[in-house]
Amino acid sequence: MGLSYIVIPDTNPHVKHMSAYRDPWVKKAKWLTQALIISCTLNVGLLSTFIYLAMSDTNRPLAAQNNTTHSTLKESYDLRMTLSKYSALTFQDLLLRLGNHDHVESGCTRRDLALACLVAFHHFNLERALGGITLQKKEIPYTPPGGDPITLTIFPGLADYQFQAIVHYAKTEKWPFTSKGLFLEIQSTSPSYDPSLLEAFALTPEFHFISLLFSKTGISLKKEYIAVLLSQCTWPILTETTDNLRINAEFTPEERRHFLLRLTGENSKIAAKILIEVDQEYCLKFLDNEQVTTLCNLLSDKTPTAFLKQLLESPRGDTIWKTAAAVLYDQAAEDIPTDLNLEETKRRFVELKAPQKSTQPKKTSSKTYTVKSGDSLWKIARDHDTTVKTLHQINDLHSDRLKIGQTLKLP
Repeated sequence: MGLSYIVIPDTNPHVKHMSAYRDPWVKKAKWLTQALIISCTLNVGLLSTFIYLAMSDTNRPLAAQNNTTHSTLKESYDLRMTLSKYSALTFQDLLLRLGNHDHVESGCTRRDLALACLVAFHHFNLERALGGITLQKKEIPYTPPGGDPITLTIFPGLADYQFQAIVHYAKTEKWPFTSKGLFLEIQSTSPSYDPSLLEAFALTPEFHFISLLFSKTGISLKKEYIAVLLSQCTWPILTETTDNLRINAEFTPEERRHFLLRLTGENSKIAAKILIEVDQEYCLKFLDNEQVTTLCNLLSDKTPTAFLKQLLESPRGDTIWKTAAAVLYDQAAEDIPTDLNLEETKRRFVELKAPQKSTQPKKTSSKTYTVKSGDSLWKIARDHDTTVKTLHQINDLHSDRLKIGQTLKLP
């Protein structure tokens, strides 16, 4: 038997009305609920992310937090600290650091800074060590501890084999220095010099041009004597004179006098001695009182007294003759009179030999000297305790030029 269903129609009008009224609001409520849930989820996610980032940034070390903002300052600080340390190291200690590849700043390594200090503070001859190749250079301002600001030259980009060549040169060369480095070695050493040091210094342009200045103006000086003379000089005066000679080739007596006078301003006794013996007449006539006083104060016991005696008879003021008199009494190992008198000083030092000249009027058995290779008037005058002016007068010479085999009369 089959089942049958009976459909009973809804006859309540209120139920129909409520169902139709509820359906759209239910849909809207569901949509709003879902939107609110999504919004809350997003807000919670964003808030969680913000809190996580804030917490992780707070927990980072202070150095890491400041790394990006202060990296340049930190690098500069590291550079200054490294240079400050390296500038005080010895030559050998800096050589040991030429193998350190640690980076310091902007591509510069510790070995680059060690090499810069070797060149700047120890005058290492990098050009010779690397065979004169053109080097990349970078200049930075630097103030050494307790010193004046300088410009430090760094040589970045050198390869390992070049650093090996530098170390090899520094260890095998006895004097691996520039001209200035050799000059400072001479200054810090007392004669007699190490022959190898003297030979190395004699090969510098500065030594060569000063040696030419003397030889081309008729004065032959030994290497060691020139080295001693230059040791009483300053590096700026030496380089300035050398540059002038290189550019203008002024190998003249005037340039020689100018150079020697600058050295007397540096209290060079050898320069004063050469000036008095070679350019006595020039000194008497053309130097001012201050320069003459400086010369007198630099004269030693072995200096001929002719210059001082002529000062006693010169028309210069009291200061000059009193200075000359004081030196004469000192050379004679006598006390200077309390009441210094010009006429008495002349009688003591100038007029002493007048009677002797009249007693031996014509003793023509004067000595003679035959000029040899390497001789000069200055050398002959020094060896025979006389002056260049005297040799000029008794031999009727009109220049300082001599010929080998020439016979000169001696007083």
